[in-house]
Amino acid sequence: MFIGLDFGTTNSALAVASPEGASRLVPVRHGSETLSTFRSILYFDDDERDANGRPHAFAGPAAMDAYLERGAEGRLIQSVKSYLANPNFTSTSIFNSRFTLENLVGFIVARMIDASEEADTLTAEMLKSPVVVGRPARFVRNSLGTPDSEHDELAVSRLSAALHGIRIPDVHFEFEPVAAAHAYETSLDRDELVLIGDFGGGTSDFCLLHVGPGMRKLRARGETIVGVSGVGLAGDAFDARLIEHCVAPRLGKGTNYRSGTKVLPVPSWPYDTMKRRHELSLINTRRTRRMLEEIRQTAEAADEVEGLAHLIGEERGFALYRAVEAAKVDLSASEAARLRFEVGPVAIDAPVRRADFEQWIAPELAEISACVEGLLEETGTAPETVDKVFLTGGSSFIPAVRGIFASRFGHEKISGGGELTSVATGLALAARQRFGD
Repeated sequence: MFIGLDFGTTNSALAVASPEGASRLVPVRHGSETLSTFRSILYFDDDERDANGRPHAFAGPAAMDAYLERGAEGRLIQSVKSYLANPNFTSTSIFNSRFTLENLVGFIVARMIDASEEADTLTAEMLKSPVVVGRPARFVRNSLGTPDSEHDELAVSRLSAALHGIRIPDVHFEFEPVAAAHAYETSLDRDELVLIGDFGGGTSDFCLLHVGPGMRKLRARGETIVGVSGVGLAGDAFDARLIEHCVAPRLGKGTNYRSGTKVLPVPSWPYDTMKRRHELSLINTRRTRRMLEEIRQTAEAADEVEGLAHLIGEERGFALYRAVEAAKVDLSASEAARLRFEVGPVAIDAPVRRADFEQWIAPELAEISACVEGLLEETGTAPETVDKVFLTGGSSFIPAVRGIFASRFGHEKISGGGELTSVATGLALAARQRFGD
């Protein structure tokens, strides 16, 4: 058995491959449901303790259920992968127990394995066999937009340590877009030069490489890779624009309050934090709650500020991001959608036109376009020599994202499939290619 592990910002997945044939996803169970992916979230409840007296970590769909049932009574943690390259985030205190970042990553992966339909077999195999794990082409980029190798290496070492900590001793990494190329390659009967675009929650990664029957017997893909690049934005950045334009103004952003004889603007930093899903729970502190209550008392938009306080204090972030994602998905299929979300005294029902959304995300689209153009220039690749463009990941459904590639390479060259699972199945194929007989 050859094992691939895709630990994602939003969703994670496992896949396996036999010595011959296609790879397959390992489904996870949740009650009567069978799921292809595992949500990369954690929820801790002070009332639920493990054998060592520490708060129990619910993960994936179990974390979603616990959060929806208990809400602010616990602590919700999202987008753990986004912290891997941040040297300032080493650990966090949860109900008076300290957990390292590696602990948090390990909880998600371990709970996913436990929830799988093949938990016992996977656990035994992972102890003795190599596991190929996906990683972005670039975890982070510095302020100049060039690769930041120091933080990149930190992220990889942390992810490796987290997996070692849950008894996965033999860890090997593969670029996520290269893994997607393995998945795409299974459909080919001739060799091609392919551009892979992998759009995750936190990063957009690109790889130019040769794929096809002539490449499948190679142990390593290094010699087939023409070039890789990436940019530190993707689905979460698009969500942030919807929050900025549709949510924040309806929760008091841009309004004023009185402090003595002065009229002051409501501070902007809670709204900025709201746009980064992995940070919202970190500002749920007594100081923040007290500040918002004092502002609410003299605010010109008191209900809206109360809604903001409710969002933060009642840990409603996950519900907010689900509503934002739903609107984004609707905009991929329709010219207009509505973003609906209720928080405290505020009921948000914001109409959104696709044309406006595309205008809001224009800076992110420009960065993605520049990254692709830079990759072509760095590798000396003319667009007409690229045989196919394979797009994967949730944001690959956004018409404006696909338009970047259609305008440069032609609509007829754009392909996709398994947008949420192709990286995982490709990682299992990469494991077979590297370690098979």
